[in-house]
Amino acid sequence: MPLFGRKPKVLPPPSAALPSGEEVERAVEATLLQGKIAVKGRLYLTNRRLVFEAKKGETRWMVVPFAEVKSAGLYPWPHVPMGMPSSRRQCLVVQTTSDEQVWWDFGERDEREWLPLVQQKMTAASASDTDE
Repeated sequence: MPLFGRKPKVLPPPSAALPSGEEVERAVEATLLQGKIAVKGRLYLTNRRLVFEAKKGETRWMVVPFAEVKSAGLYPWPHVPMGMPSSRRQCLVVQTTSDEQVWWDFGERDEREWLPLVQQKMTAASASDTDE
């Protein structure tokens, strides 16, 4: 039961239809961090990939298939300017097989819950690639 009787906020599905057989397992309001840019939106964990949908802007989507995830972890955001609150002490970071890093910031508790899920899906995708 949620603390103080609050119900968790249910987020709507992505605005674009998912391919057949792909389902959203979790969703959270998140910020995609790229250099000095912070893009607000929603992060979706599906059975196949991580999907980020920005709230606005020309580039609305960031998609990372689990088969392309080399590692995932929780790390502090290294580009914090002076005077900024320490809200980015911990971020979910995914490193792709092409050595790109994708940083998302959302609630620390949620990030700790998402990390093992991402790692499990990454391992499963890697195992299925070696089986083929």
